[in-house]
Amino acid sequence: MNDPHKFGTEFGSDHALEQSTPIVSHHDTIKWFEAIPGEQLCIRVHGTQVNGRYAIMENIAAPGTATPMHFHAEDEIFHILEATVTFSIDGDVFNASVGSIVVIPAGAHHAWRNRSDAPIRMLTFFSPGRVEELYPKLVGLSLEELSTVVEPFGSGIVGPPIDE
Repeated sequence: MNDPHKFGTEFGSDHALEQSTPIVSHHDTIKWFEAIPGEQLCIRVHGTQVNGRYAIMENIAAPGTATPMHFHAEDEIFHILEATVTFSIDGDVFNASVGSIVVIPAGAHHAWRNRSDAPIRMLTFFSPGRVEELYPKLVGLSLEELSTVVEPFGSGIVGPPIDE
């Protein structure tokens, strides 16, 4: 029978969980950028800070802002902080309001749109991290250029944004 107190002995020190330094991401010190027109993003926790286990970004998007239909190699989790966001995940279209958590499994085709009259604000978590390195590279690119840039990150553009 496995004894949970013998974790270090049973699995050996080479399998011990890596420790990371505590992180405090102060709102007044983060750097914002516009990845797609109408959406301001910032990386709150970079995957390199947590041994690649996850990444956290913050998004603020103006009314009408939308992502193209796409997929990632990572799980993506949205926490809606302000307004209501329309999501499409593998053909299922629905609204997520303040306080909602939306979990998108790796590989699922998805997109979101701000159909409201107010800016939306949400936190986006990726597991594992690394894809956050992609977003600063998207600044100013056309839809065709996006496809080329996202592929090395295990992501792909598979369709247009959700209809208004």
